[in-house]
Amino acid sequence: MRIGEFKDPFTGRKGVYLFTTDHLERTLLFRDRNDFVQGVNSIAFATLMYPSVKVLCYTLMDNHIHILLMGRYADCRTFFAWVLHRLARIIGERHGISGILKLQASDVQAVVDRDMFLNEVCYLLRNGYKARIDSPYSYPWAPFECYFNPFLPFLRGTPVPGTKTVKRMFGTHVKIPSDWEHIGGCVLNKCFIDYRTVELKIGSSLEFFDRLRRFDLESVVDQRHGIEEKLTFTDSEVQEKIRAICKNELHKESHHQLERKYLLWLARTLARRFATPKKQIARLLGIEPAILEQLL
Repeated sequence: MRIGEFKDPFTGRKGVYLFTTDHLERTLLFRDRNDFVQGVNSIAFATLMYPSVKVLCYTLMDNHIHILLMGRYADCRTFFAWVLHRLARIIGERHGISGILKLQASDVQAVVDRDMFLNEVCYLLRNGYKARIDSPYSYPWAPFECYFNPFLPFLRGTPVPGTKTVKRMFGTHVKIPSDWEHIGGCVLNKCFIDYRTVELKIGSSLEFFDRLRRFDLESVVDQRHGIEEKLTFTDSEVQEKIRAICKNELHKESHHQLERKYLLWLARTLARRFATPKKQIARLLGIEPAILEQLL
């Protein structure tokens, strides 16, 4: 449900809320590792700005974000808005894009019972797998390693440096705790994820891992989120196919060099050869979705 239409069932009490940004159709939000690192760090820094809000889980996909938060709704919404504002500014400046990550275009959903909570956590952790990028156990932009992991205390990074280096490395004036650690400039999930609350709410590690591996879970949660299609190839895989077709068949280095008629031909080719979904084609080629509806 859109944020502007949401009615809080917890009526001012602390609750659990899943926030989801709009799925971008004509551009990518995260284009490289540095973009993803900025996404993780923005969530981490927001926990310092708004300590009354707890981050229970998140996942960063190349064109959208999910964050599972706990606290009063007004505080969680402010937390989420701060993350979006910071990321829109940083990524917008890096790639010269604007109008991304609008709060009013995002969705929010209240998580009202334990079974729904378990489903949502597992759904977030399976996003990378569903998009054919990586397994839930090794996708780098979700905090799977935090939950029911007896070896988590032994996961070590580099201590966060002093104030001046922090500003240069992380681009923030927020005072970072001295016990926080990072790997390659990315704050470790264990520093800011409230994984203990997740474990308490779920209760059983066996049930957690069993639910995580269930394939039928996806259809149940997808229906609630209004998601209809599942990607056959990741964006990076389709981009490789686009480059190969452009070079080998159209004798161009990039689809950006194509005339309109050849760009539309490329869109039809992707749909026919690889069953690429319309939304993915629109996002990667920059074609208006309405045109693709007529074309494909």
